[in-house]
This record gives sequence, structure tokens and C-alpha cells, in this order.
Amino acid sequence: METTLYSTFLDDKEITCQIYEMLANDVLGKEQLEKIKLRYDDMYRNFFSYSKEEAVKLIKSGTEACVWEFSKGVEPFTPKGWNRYYEDTITVPIPITHPDFKDLTTRTEKRGAIGLDLPTWFNLKNTDKRIMLVAQDPLRGNTWYSDVDKFPKGKTGCKEDYICIDALVASPFGLHGKSWRDKKNGGGRMALLVEKLIEHGYGVYLTDCRKYFVYDHKESDIYSLKKKTIYKRILEKEISIIRPSCIVAMGNQAYSYCKELLGNDPRVKYAPHFSGTATWKVKDFFDIPLKQKISIEELAEKYMKYIITICK
Repeated sequence: METTLYSTFLDDKEITCQIYEMLANDVLGKEQLEKIKLRYDDMYRNFFSYSKEEAVKLIKSGTEACVWEFSKGVEPFTPKGWNRYYEDTITVPIPITHPDFKDLTTRTEKRGAIGLDLPTWFNLKNTDKRIMLVAQDPLRGNTWYSDVDKFPKGKTGCKEDYICIDALVASPFGLHGKSWRDKKNGGGRMALLVEKLIEHGYGVYLTDCRKYFVYDHKESDIYSLKKKTIYKRILEKEISIIRPSCIVAMGNQAYSYCKELLGNDPRVKYAPHFSGTATWKVKDFFDIPLKQKISIEELAEKYMKYIITICK
């Protein structure tokens, strides 16, 4: 699986340049173009790497593991008073300077924990059979990146020290990260699905319909409502770049928001969220008895067949 994914990851260079420009011109700000390029370079170069903390644990257990190497200027967040950045993550902050989203950096309360996923793609270079998989938004935990009143073990100082007003940048379903792809209740499921679609000759582009996650679910809902027109324009630009034959929204909320943004576009289809926390919903959708055991590979196969069917 990993070889298939890596050999097709970010494979279309023309699309790569267009996505760089789209992210700079419409999402983060033109000033961030070089950081966007560096981030994508790091994602490709470190496709099989782990955060330092994860790699050390694996090596101690006797498993070979490479440590993620960050380019200068796109390293993880460093709280005030710390002499090092977070070593348990491969998510990195990039400043938000775009006029449409600069308001995220000037909030006076519920500050920080701003998520942004850079779109990723596989096998777009070799096929016109392209599927866009759309998630709802780039969920982030606010414990270590905001002014939230949570102080678990290891969190010292004051809450102001942990506010990150930059975008915390990762990718949809975490497919750029080896540790996320290893998790069968998370990115590993989507990695299996993407691989199976590739094996059947499809190219896959992954993105979020709501570009920013803000602090928590409630704040994100409020913010996304305000930015609906802007999010519509961005998603339509992605569609014009990728030219997908099918747009599959993963989950009820992503589907509802996509329909709000794209109206009656016949390419917009629904698929249940492929998550370990929603297995019962997935079984119900595919008419699988609740008590019946089914492997992640078998579920990915069912998703693949369903998506190919609705995209014909």
C-alpha cells in the first residue's frame, strides 16, 4: 500500500503549481507562498517519517523509524518560555495574512487552535478519472494551541503561553503522515480506500469544504457561516483545477455543506464518514449486521465499490 501511495503522491506538477497559487492567493496570503512550497516539499520528502517522539518510541521497541526533518521556517509550534518546539507532532504553524481570514489572528477571546489542511492528491497525472473526496473541516485539539483553561500534565506557565494564532497546517485525514496512516481507526482507513481507488485507475484529490477550523466545533460553525461565500469560491476554484468527474462528501455534515456551496451540482455525492468512531453508521449504510465482524480492508473494499458505482 505505502509504495503505491508514495509513487503517486502529489504526482501532477502542473496541478501542484496551481494549488500552491490557490492556497497563497485565496487562503493563507500571497506572502506565504514560499512556506506553502516548503510544507509540500516536506510532506513529500518525509512521507515515511514520524515525529521525533513517535520515532524514539518505535526505535526503543525495536521498530525502524525515520524522524521527520522540518525545513527551516516550517517547524512545529514553540510555546512561550520553551526552548524547543513540540516534538510529538508533524503539524506546523504558517501565518495567516490573507485579508479574508486575517480576522482569525485578531480575536480577543477563544484564541488559537486554528486548523488548516493543505489539499493532497494521488495519481492525478495518469488519469482523467478523477474523484474529489471532501471532508468537513480540519479539526484540531485546542489544549496545546489556545487560551483554553486546560492544563494536563506537562503544561506549565500560563494559558497565554500556548496561544498560536497561525494556521496549524496538516492534510485531510492526515495522509501525509506515516503515524496517521498507521492508525486503522483514522487515516489508515482512508489510505486503504485511496489505494483501492488508484488500483482501479482513479486519481484522488482530498480537501475540506470548510477551510479553517476555529478553536472548537461551535466557533467553527459560526465562522464557517460567515465565510460561506468565500469558501464557495475557493472550492469552485479547486474543482476548476482538478476537473473531477465526481465529488464525494465524506459524512453528513460535509455533504450538507457541499450542497450549500455547490447547489445542485450533479457530481456531488454522499458517502458515510469512514471513521472508527462511526462504525455502526457505516454498517447500517452498507446493510452489515451490527454484530458481524468485518475487517478494515473489507470495509475499504465496500467503500471503493460504492464510490466507483456512484461516480459512473
